[in-house]
Formats: sequence, structure tokens, C-alpha cells
Amino acid sequence: MGGSVRDVKSKGEVDEVVASGSPVILHFWASWCEASKHMDQLFSHLSTDFPNARFLRVEAEEQPEISEAYSVSAVPFFAFCKDGKTFDTLEGADPSSLANKVAKVAGSINPGESASPASLGMAAGASVLETVKELAKDNDSSKEKNQVQPGLSGPLKKRIQQLVDSNPVMLFMKGTPEEPKCGFSTKVVVVLNEERVKFGSFDVLSDSEVREA
Repeated sequence: MGGSVRDVKSKGEVDEVVASGSPVILHFWASWCEASKHMDQLFSHLSTDFPNARFLRVEAEEQPEISEAYSVSAVPFFAFCKDGKTFDTLEGADPSSLANKVAKVAGSINPGESASPASLGMAAGASVLETVKELAKDNDSSKEKNQVQPGLSGPLKKRIQQLVDSNPVMLFMKGTPEEPKCGFSTKVVVVLNEERVKFGSFDVLSDSEVREA
């Protein structure tokens, strides 16, 4: 399980991290729970997008003292802490809510800096997905050529423009349509498939230049 996620083995370990005052997100999971495994993929990616926060993974049944302290009754379960206190909780597999709550407790990556586009996209949740649906419906009737944003360097702008022009709809995502690497990418793929939109995709994790553009 990737990302900067730390597996904790004792309540004292959790208490020490929470007491530091930093934003802390705990994921209570179980090895037999498929929903936990799915949410852990997003959890790991969020840990990369929000490096100023501490992401802790707790195996709920193996650590009953920690689970009891956070009133965990089902997995997946998430607890959000800040300034030494529990700020919020989330029970169940809800990618959009998880991204929203992480963004709320962790804030920007650096002071004065916005969160990464991937994080903002996931945190936007339903509103972004509704926009995707509308764009999908309008796709066949629209003949307007998409233009890459100004301000990019010549070679990079040309590369991205070629990608955009290669398909009527081009999805810049984490992973592939067959194996999305974050919750938001998964949801966008589902929407496009439901609307029967033909689209191309580009894995931004494979190219740092395109990802940061």
C-alpha cells in the first residue's frame, strides 16, 4: 500500500502523533474487507497530495484499544484530528466525502499554496461529476476545438495539445480506465462509460511534466 502512510501498532503511538497538533487522518481497516482495500488506495494517494498531514492506518480488529478510543463500530472508518483533538469522522466507503474531509482538515500543501489539481478534483466531488455529465451529454453536438491553457512552454504545450486533439474527450487521470488510481478518476470513468462517451485517457502519474502543467 503506497504513499506516506504509517501502520500503527499501539494507542500510545497514535496518541503521540495526534498530540503533536498536526493534521492527522486515521484509517481503520480490516484485511477481509474489500471496501477497506478500495478506500485505502485513495487514502494512500491523498497522503501524497497532502504531505503536511499525518496518515495513519490501523487494523481495527488487531488494535481494539485504538478502535474503542475512536468508537469504531464498522470498517472502513476514518477519524480526522487537528490541534490534538478529533475534528471529524467518516464511516463507510465514500471517496468524495473522504477527499472533502481530508482537504478540510489538512488544508493546502504549503502556506499560501493551493492543493494539487488531483486533490481539488477529488474534493470537489459531486459538483465536478455533474459537470462531467453535462460535458458528456454535450460532446456530440459540440464542434469547438479545445485549446490548451496559455502560459505553458512550447514543447509541453504542443504535446498536451496533441493529446487533447487525439480524442473527442481526453481524460487526464491517475491510472488507466481499467485500473484507476484514485477515487475521483474512478468516478469520472464510471460517468463517461454510463453516458457511453468515447474517450481517450492519459495517466498523469507516468509523466511529471504533464501532471504539473
